[in-house]
Formats: sequence, C-alpha cells, structure tokens
Amino acid sequence: MLDPPDRIPGARFSMPPHKRNIIIDCRHGLVLFRRQRRSQSLFVWEPVAREKRRLSFPPELDNSEMYIINGAVLRPARGRSSHFQVALIAKGKENTRVAGCLFSSETGLWSNIKTLQLDLSNRCTPQPSTLIGNSLCWLIAVHRDHPQYAILEFDLDRQSLAVTELPPHLEAGYDQLRIITPGEDGGLGFIHLSHFRAQIWKRKPDCDGLAVWVIDRAIEFKELRSNCKGYSLTLVGFAEESNAILVLPASGVFMVYLQSMEFKKLSKLWVCCLYYPFASFYPAATGAGHGDGGR
Repeated sequence: MLDPPDRIPGARFSMPPHKRNIIIDCRHGLVLFRRQRRSQSLFVWEPVAREKRRLSFPPELDNSEMYIINGAVLRPARGRSSHFQVALIAKGKENTRVAGCLFSSETGLWSNIKTLQLDLSNRCTPQPSTLIGNSLCWLIAVHRDHPQYAILEFDLDRQSLAVTELPPHLEAGYDQLRIITPGEDGGLGFIHLSHFRAQIWKRKPDCDGLAVWVIDRAIEFKELRSNCKGYSLTLVGFAEESNAILVLPASGVFMVYLQSMEFKKLSKLWVCCLYYPFASFYPAATGAGHGDGGR
C-alpha cells in the first residue's frame, strides 16, 4: 500500500476468497496466484483495477511427469501496455530436468516448452523470482548428493533456460539466508546474510574473461541491530522497485534500502514466511484511493 496521504484502502488488497489460493509472485502491480486442486490453474489479479484473469496450465506441464515448482508475472512494457506475461518453471519427477514456458496475454497462448538437463536436489523449493534485465531468476537447490544453491535463469527474449551455481562454500542450508538481487551494473547478483552482517556478490570477468563470483561489498546492520530484538535477521523478500530487502528480526518485518541503508518497520508481526512487496502506480483522476473502485 501507499504511504499517506495517498493510501489505498486495505480492503482493496484482500486476497480473493478461496482457501486453496497460493501466492507465487507479485510484480508491476500484478499478483500471481496458483490454485491447488485436481485441475490446477493460475490467475493474475490486479488489485487496484479490481480485475483478475484465470489461466490454465499448459498441457505439457499439467501432467504426472512434470511438477510445477514456481512462476512469475510481469508487464512486458510497463506504463505503455495493459498486457502481461506469466512464466512457469517445472521439474521432472526424476529430478533430472527443468522446463519453462511463457504466457502472453496479448496472444492468449503459452510458448513452446523449453527444457534443461539439471541434477536437482529433492528439496528444490525456489524462492520468488527476481527480474534482472529481461531475465527471470530463481534460487534453487541442485545436486542430490552434495546440495548446493544455484540460480535458474529464464531469458524472456530467447525463452531459454540457463543455470549459474553459487560459490561452493555457501552451503545449501537455510533457504532464507540468501536472495537474488541485481548487481550495481544491472547484472546477476545475490545477497548472503549471516546474523546482522551481509555480503553482496556479483558476477565479474576474471583474467581469462570468464565470469566468476566476487564480493562486491559487505554490509553491517549496526543501526538496525540496535533497534531490533533478537540475535539474527532472516531474509524474507526483495522489493525490486526500491532495491530493498525485507528482513525479519524477532521484533517484526523491516525494509532495508541497500543503497542508503535506511530502514523502516513494516509490521510488528513475527511470521517466518516469504513476503511479496506490492507496488503500483495510478493516475490521481482514477480515484483509486476512494471506495472499492470496481467489481
């Protein structure tokens, strides 16, 4: 929601009433839900406009051989189009391949399925996506014998899949201690958290021209620590529009802006789960801040 005086009524953001709705992504003023039932489906919800659209899974992924593990929603041309895209990623039941495809509201069709051979860990539960350039990225666990984290990247232009492993000494432990972020140059990066200290990593060419992971900078959350209860932080979300992370100490949810290191408290509740920051823009003349504004 917006800060005062332009706050949109909270009722506008009430989750569509269905106990089987699971949020899997939020971006560009849109929310993507997955409905768990025998015939699985998705729907895209635009809270400000009070509009939603139901999507069926592509038949190739809606079967016993493939299991949908995550998805993402975005607008291909923000501010210039009402169209949206939805990306899905799935894994084979044998955990040796991943697949991806893209839906366009402009055509109403899913793209061809693209696959990638990949040794996945049994605990393959990717976090919400991060949009870097024109690629959607998810953090996943790979290698069944010696689990390690990697970034699965879906190039929206080429509609191709690629994987980049994280540094090997960052063991595949607690999922919510690392999250994908864009580097300062707009390239691939991630943040790794330990107690009240974080490292921001980025990809950089080495002396042979090969891209390798390097530490861009370290962050100490000293001021936040003095204002919070508890001995550590947990990463629970990333706000792309603000370049800010959401962290969870024992005293509630805080947003920390990575450039200025300023922070603000969003909630007093302590609920250890993933959070999906929502941001939207609307003309003042639409009156989106008054009444229920639609259907």
